[in-house]
Amino acid sequence: MENRACKNCQQNFTIDEVDAAYYKKIDVPFPTFCPRCRLQRRLAWRNERNLFKRKCDKTGRDMISNLRPDANIPVYHVDAWFKDDWTAPAWPSFDFNKTFFEQFSNLHRVSPHMHKATGGNEVNSEYMNHAGNCKNCYFIFNSEYIEDSMYLKFCDHVKDSLDCTNVIKSELCYECVNVEHGYNLQFCDDCKSSRDCAFIRFCRGTSNSLFCYGLEQKEYHIFNEPHSKDSYYEQLKAWNLSSWSGLQHAITQWNEWSSQFPFKREIILNCENATGDGLYNCRNALDCYNCSELHDCRYLVNAVRCKDSYDLFAYGETELGYEFVTAFKSYNVKFSVYTINSSDMEYCDSCYNCNHCFGCVGLNRRSYCILNKQYSKEEYEDLVKRIKAKMRETGEYGEFFPAELSCFPYGDSMAQDYFPKEEKVTPPPQGTFREVSELPDDMKGADIEEIIQHSYRCPETGKLFRFQKQELEFYKKTNVPIPRMSFEARYLRRNKLVPFPA
Repeated sequence: MENRACKNCQQNFTIDEVDAAYYKKIDVPFPTFCPRCRLQRRLAWRNERNLFKRKCDKTGRDMISNLRPDANIPVYHVDAWFKDDWTAPAWPSFDFNKTFFEQFSNLHRVSPHMHKATGGNEVNSEYMNHAGNCKNCYFIFNSEYIEDSMYLKFCDHVKDSLDCTNVIKSELCYECVNVEHGYNLQFCDDCKSSRDCAFIRFCRGTSNSLFCYGLEQKEYHIFNEPHSKDSYYEQLKAWNLSSWSGLQHAITQWNEWSSQFPFKREIILNCENATGDGLYNCRNALDCYNCSELHDCRYLVNAVRCKDSYDLFAYGETELGYEFVTAFKSYNVKFSVYTINSSDMEYCDSCYNCNHCFGCVGLNRRSYCILNKQYSKEEYEDLVKRIKAKMRETGEYGEFFPAELSCFPYGDSMAQDYFPKEEKVTPPPQGTFREVSELPDDMKGADIEEIIQHSYRCPETGKLFRFQKQELEFYKKTNVPIPRMSFEARYLRRNKLVPFPA
């Protein structure tokens, strides 16, 4: 057991015997940052939900990218990136008189990056990132198999839903978090196999209920009290949830009533020796969050089917990984970003189908490369050994990429979501927007075409935002009043309900 002061936040953290054995096994120095600061540094290298219009630097094609138009790096549309008609730039040779991070940064700035992360099959769904197999969708992140939906994150097989996080195999859901097999749910949290409900939490097999907590296989309940079918619908109508004023009253009553119950988390199911939250089918998984099927792992967030790995954010099917963000089907990957179907990689970014690479950027189907330069197996192994020795002398080896080298501004990255830094928002000029108080109280008779013509100022962020036609049509169909906050503010509010390291 060793206690250390974090090099970044100065708070003490512990390296126990299990940690020490793991670091020795993969031959890396003990970390100098505490687990939360390591996570913050990695998240500065991932941008999920900030999208921009720009052109492909290879084809001139208009596209939606998670990289800003003024990003000081070449950006290729993913279709152009995967073609064989271009060659990734290579650094001439490693200079032992300069630091590794300096040389990597120079290569990083000239290497083409993909315009966003996509699983493909985008049908009328260009505004998405870290997502795939979407149809008629807008602002979908870290999700798959979504149809006719908007503003979703961590969702899988969802239809006709809006403003949801961590929802699986569900339809007609609005402002829901941690829901599985739901139908026609509004403002629901941690529910399974439920339908036609609003404001329920930790319920299973519940239907036609309102303001309920911890019910199982119940119907026609309000504030956990049973009602007849006629009485239930009479009271539901009286709450007038289709109006903004009625909804605000309901939210106030729900918050007051539900405060009597523990806002429990620590959902750990079918696990052995596991700590954290949102864990399923794990063994020896410590300090992990929103994960499933882990074996001998620690400090993983939003990952599935990983083994013998530490400090990972996002994706999975990875073994022997350490200090990396966005990896899939990879083996023995350290200090890397967006490494897919690759093995034996260190300090790499945006590499596909590669093995035995060190300090590389934007490679596909390559082996034994250092700073994108090709070597023989023997040359590679000898040079990597010497580079690591030099990096240990400078204190670089064992550290993830510095946040300031990321191609994303901190405010665009996921680090801002969980470790926010104050942003200066310039007030928009008067006369260029409307206040949200000018929106109609309910959607009955609302003029959708007139609403989408204007910008509105979000009272939470101070930024301007617009409503989409598809969004307003959803509100009208589901009898939901128009929200008075931007997508960004709504997302950040829901995100607090998703398990994350404290």
